[in-house]
Amino acid sequence: MHIKVNRQNFLTAVRIVEKSIKDNKIKPILSCVYAKVKDNKVYFTGTNLDTTIKTSIDVNEVIREGEVAFSPSIIDEYLKEIKDEFVVLRVENGNILFIETEDSTTEYDVFTTEDYPNTFENINLNENNFKFEMPSQELVEIFEKVLFSADTPDNIAMNCIRIESNNKTLNFVSTNTYRLTYLKKDVEKEINDFAVSVPADTISSIVKIVKGLDNELIKIYKEDAHLYFKYKETTIITKLIELRFPNYADILSNITYDKKLSINNETFTNLLKRVLIFSRSNMESKYSSTYQFKHGDNGESKLIISALNDIARINEELNISFEGEDLKISLNSKYLLEFIQNIPKEKELVLEFMYANSAVKVYEKDKEDYIYILMPLALRD
Repeated sequence: MHIKVNRQNFLTAVRIVEKSIKDNKIKPILSCVYAKVKDNKVYFTGTNLDTTIKTSIDVNEVIREGEVAFSPSIIDEYLKEIKDEFVVLRVENGNILFIETEDSTTEYDVFTTEDYPNTFENINLNENNFKFEMPSQELVEIFEKVLFSADTPDNIAMNCIRIESNNKTLNFVSTNTYRLTYLKKDVEKEINDFAVSVPADTISSIVKIVKGLDNELIKIYKEDAHLYFKYKETTIITKLIELRFPNYADILSNITYDKKLSINNETFTNLLKRVLIFSRSNMESKYSSTYQFKHGDNGESKLIISALNDIARINEELNISFEGEDLKISLNSKYLLEFIQNIPKEKELVLEFMYANSAVKVYEKDKEDYIYILMPLALRD
């Protein structure tokens, strides 16, 4: 391989595909970026075998086609620091990569490309397998609103985002059994019904890659046991989790509530941040806080939140709008805060309750397209 290429374009492509790369001491070549020069383009691949990212850039001059697998970190750091518009890259003897600028030459040990896995060498997506499309910033916003509750790396079946379609509706769901986040998105075009579980790591990579885009249109395809996210020259391919996902529809529909709190989100957010200072270091039950809802003789309702740790405690009291009988319940305040931070501060929140040992439903007032179900903790004296 021997080429002249735009430095920034090369660096950008490396940074895209390395999002799928993990440090792999057992098979070091999986910690590499693979680059292949063909037909006046450089084709880049990064993979951890579960998620693969591919992109390509134009080459300014091809002296010799070829391929190389290299560790990206030091090359990324070097290319970031130099100012040349173009650089020359050449591979000699199959194991040394030279990068030449106007006034310097650096060399890097590289890997034998024969050992690099043949991952999706030629991608020709069938339009019959097209599922839906969405502007990148819209997709990022949705993923960020549900990703936080997919935090079970030891439970593969739930360490994912569930995406399901129904006519002109997309449902995005995540859960760790202690909480469930549900987001419904209406779309203009009807979608053929499908249901997939996308690994949380892949979703995180997608967010990092497309967050800075100028609202590119992302197209999503499903072929066999893989989902493809495609924009311009970049394709993100992920294996799908084929284990059974919890029946979230029953969870959302089968719980009844007879108590309701309405509260301004900014007020509640600030309150929880203060409470978390004390509950986050509670060794017996981390992030646990007690919430008491009381009706006074004067018709006013109060919320009393208390939390403690080994050396300090807090009691916060607030006048509220509360419907239903008095209630005392213990909740994970960190979990609660993580959801309401995704709702604009000026909005009104609704929290619905039944018993001290039953789930809590949280959503923005008059909008039930984004719902949070939170399980309570054991009450302690």
